[in-house]
Amino acid sequence: MFDRLLRRLGAASGIFYVVLLILGSDVLGGTETGAGILVELLGFAFFPFFLGSLWTCLRSAEGDGGWLSVTAFGGGLVALAVKLASVAPILAVRASEGIDPGIAKALIAMNGASFVITFLPLAVMLSATAIVAIRTGVLPRWLGWVAAVVALGLLGALSAAVVSPSPPEWVFLPMLLFALWVVATSIALIRRAGEPHPVETAHLAREPARVR
Repeated sequence: MFDRLLRRLGAASGIFYVVLLILGSDVLGGTETGAGILVELLGFAFFPFFLGSLWTCLRSAEGDGGWLSVTAFGGGLVALAVKLASVAPILAVRASEGIDPGIAKALIAMNGASFVITFLPLAVMLSATAIVAIRTGVLPRWLGWVAAVVALGLLGALSAAVVSPSPPEWVFLPMLLFALWVVATSIALIRRAGEPHPVETAHLAREPARVR
């Protein structure tokens, strides 16, 4: 019972992550206020738990030799690391009184650039998840197809942001779709928490009986 509760909490971490990011960025002012930065950081703290729950789910379908589940987990961690590192310039600007406006502008621009860079590892994470979900059905297959579409959107947005000196506003749309996908995936993981999946059961059934 306690193990199932932990699994459900891990799966629900994706929802906590999205809610706290929205609260910190849209309600509390994001990087403009200390409260916004703190709440966003708390949101990032929940993301590894969501990644762990997703990795466990994908690995149950792939088996011990599966590498796509690890790829999805690694892509998510890289995106998180890049985003956490981008907070440092903002904190430096807030902590430095009388900082040169040009330097402050550059540091703030670094935060925005890091946000765009996360599109690439997130696209890797979504692509690996999409392949496993569509191939095995360990997650609803429509979630796999949505993940594939959002991955392409992130890559397109990254290309537009890198090529154009002033990228269009639509480049942030894939991140909104990513947030919705995380919430939907969390709900699917909560429902499956603690329950053996048919793919995993079939995998075990195909294993030859061990000689005792």
